[in-house]
Amino acid sequence: MAKKKAKKAVKKVKKTVKKACLAGRQAKEIVKKAKEPVKKAVKAVKGKNVKADKGPKSVYLSLGSNVGDREEYIEQAVFLLGKTKGIEIIKRSSNYEAQADGGPSQAAFMNAAIAIKTQILPHKLLEIIQETEEVLGREREVEWGPRPIDIDILFYGDQVVSDEKLQIPHPLLHERIFVLKPLGEIAPHVMHPVLEKDVEALYEERKAEVGDKYDDELPGFRDIKSGYADDYERW
Repeated sequence: MAKKKAKKAVKKVKKTVKKACLAGRQAKEIVKKAKEPVKKAVKAVKGKNVKADKGPKSVYLSLGSNVGDREEYIEQAVFLLGKTKGIEIIKRSSNYEAQADGGPSQAAFMNAAIAIKTQILPHKLLEIIQETEEVLGREREVEWGPRPIDIDILFYGDQVVSDEKLQIPHPLLHERIFVLKPLGEIAPHVMHPVLEKDVEALYEERKAEVGDKYDDELPGFRDIKSGYADDYERW
């Protein structure tokens, strides 16, 4: 009898141990599964599990000048950007003349817009743009003052960037008809990723707000020259 009881006791103990082991394995699996999202999140933060979007982006820039030979400054800016490694100029608008909007009293601006393809990240692109402005004599002594060249990033694909150094889309884009007009010539149906309206709609809205000041037919807002076919090599 004692032996039978002992055997039963041993079996019971074995069953208990087996259940405990099984429960332990299950517990480990549960913990492991629970840790997976955390591991993935950590990898993503470290950039180890993020597939970089290496495709080129459609980027739109505005160019303006109201010092010296305004057309020449714009053409030189387009030329220098087009010669920069990693930047391909796709389209170029006509030049448009418009009165300065904001800042001290100053001469009228010549404005244009270009479309580029690039894989250069937004902040690095901003550095390249600022270097190009400096090469062409841009000085930042007076806010919104006269300048030989002013280059702004309007859109960078459908990305939204907002920090102390850079804001994309350009925060004043929808208010500046002298920017919307040339941009609309080359990209009328590009959507503003925040306002969810295309460039053509933004232009028409703004034009209705400002009235005759920027009527297309007025000499103060005129088409000067067009075409990406211009021979940039002459510079």
